[in-house]
Amino acid sequence: MMNNRVKIGCSAVLSGHEEIHGRAIVQSVSLAVDQANMKGIIKGGLELVVGDDRDERGTAAEIAHCYIRDERILAVVGPMNSNAVFAAAPLYQMADMVHISPAASNPELTSMGYSTFFRVVGHDEFQGTRAAAFTVSYLKKNRIGIIHDGSPFGKPLSEIFMRRVEDLGAKIVALQKIQRGQRDFSRVAKEMLACQPDLIFFGVIEEEGLLLAPQLRSAGVSSVFFGTDGLKASRYLETPLSAVKGPYFSNASTDLDVKTSAHAFKNAFVDRYGPTYSVYSAEAYDAANVIIHAMAGAEQLTRQAVLAKVAKTEKFPGITGQITFDPSGDRMNPEIGFYELMPGKTIFLGFDGDILGAVSKLGF
Repeated sequence: MMNNRVKIGCSAVLSGHEEIHGRAIVQSVSLAVDQANMKGIIKGGLELVVGDDRDERGTAAEIAHCYIRDERILAVVGPMNSNAVFAAAPLYQMADMVHISPAASNPELTSMGYSTFFRVVGHDEFQGTRAAAFTVSYLKKNRIGIIHDGSPFGKPLSEIFMRRVEDLGAKIVALQKIQRGQRDFSRVAKEMLACQPDLIFFGVIEEEGLLLAPQLRSAGVSSVFFGTDGLKASRYLETPLSAVKGPYFSNASTDLDVKTSAHAFKNAFVDRYGPTYSVYSAEAYDAANVIIHAMAGAEQLTRQAVLAKVAKTEKFPGITGQITFDPSGDRMNPEIGFYELMPGKTIFLGFDGDILGAVSKLGF
């Protein structure tokens, strides 16, 4: 019997140190597809096609070409990271193929005129401004150090943060760039120790954060550490032997323990895959369901019709909250959560609208 199922593609990192996050994204999309098939939402059913883009631009482009050649693939969840989206987005644009990223947050991606790119995560301009307000208005820190990895994630986020803390009256006393894969941070530690910042902001991911934090503390740096979801809402900045309060982090992804609308998804995910879900799994699930909803409501099952329907997404009841896309493809009114790490536990401090309300009214 001929298989006439329409397909959804998924492009994520499935090798290397971010493999755990990419695997959870694929699993979440697979769960959404299987649930849709059980309910018979799409006549003939849906099929999932998965590609490992390895967060490499060349590989992401190869996957995009492969998906575009398969006429039964009507939409894509991903790529997962901004670096890969930069390569894949122009290709999907030429093919009129909608793709929704669960995690790519570089602000430039939605300013390049692509009508086919959407994301369900808040972009870095949003997170960076909230992080700045949290630093100055909530933590009351005014002498700021910044460390970033120069990547399409770390560099723009840190630049946004830097501009915004200066707008709020704080002073940048140190700015250091590192390289992904770097292991020796003695020069960075020496600079930070000399400048004595009240707080150090980390525009890095977990692999470097794991080494950076203890090396800074060993050098005598006593600044408060503040990271973002690039550190995957983890404990990578924790230095248990230090008496310094924190570290703190901001998180644009959905905390499945905090967000009550995501509890059913968490239970279904754990029942199926075990308790190894990662950040952006809820966003991937929502991205897939936005696509499935668009397919179900499209006048016909073509790439152009599905794209048109996704572009009109308004108040979609996602597990991460209501999803409405603005004309550039950004999610409107995303939430940023703030956390403090304490020995053996992570404390949720609140969402940006709750703890930064007064600052938000100033345009931040």
